[in-house]
Amino acid sequence: MERSRPPIYSPELTALLISPYSRPSGKNPKPSHLLSPPTLPPRASPSSEDARLFGPLSKRREVNIRWRYFSYQWKRLYPPLEVSVKQQGIQETSSQEDAVLAARIRGVGMQTAGRLDEVKSLAGPASEKPPAPRRIDQIYLPHTLTSAADRRSLPNRFLRRRYRELLGRIPVLTYTYLPGESLASSNDPTGKYEVSLARNALSPHVRQETVHSQELDAVDLAWFEREKGSLSAH
Repeated sequence: MERSRPPIYSPELTALLISPYSRPSGKNPKPSHLLSPPTLPPRASPSSEDARLFGPLSKRREVNIRWRYFSYQWKRLYPPLEVSVKQQGIQETSSQEDAVLAARIRGVGMQTAGRLDEVKSLAGPASEKPPAPRRIDQIYLPHTLTSAADRRSLPNRFLRRRYRELLGRIPVLTYTYLPGESLASSNDPTGKYEVSLARNALSPHVRQETVHSQELDAVDLAWFEREKGSLSAH
């Protein structure tokens, strides 16, 4: 009966559940927990001592426990915006419709909308040099920023940081396969799903490599020489 059917974990959902990148906090379930949830009592196993003493667990109760565990786990996931397809031996990935059809898989979320690339571009590169502070001459001399291009290029660190935090809550679902194996199969995918985060995502799971040092300009050099001269005088 359909009402008595236990939940089914698809390959995409399984990869998201066991990955630490797709949940806000807490421990992710082990692959064995998807087959046998830890909330099941020992009576669920026919070979257990409790099953021999008290009888087997009711199938209705077992299905209800499995569905509650399934619902609790998938509701805590961060959903991906799209599925990226990558062939083994090739570093480039693609989320276009033709790549998904060639891999014999299904898309998720906003597959062809390009929203993930848009958020990545708004967040900026991960190793971008922090912008130099606006100096006193730039504040009181507006002629230094007269062109519209200069005004548009002014950095907004607050917005970039918000988009990087957003990327930390968007798991990147990638499907890797061998082209020959995928085409030889009928409908079942033969590749593997992997979950990661964008390189410029702001998350405890991503190690950032930000350049903190800046080039020494004329103003900094003048202050450095003045401080060096005052120290040598003492």
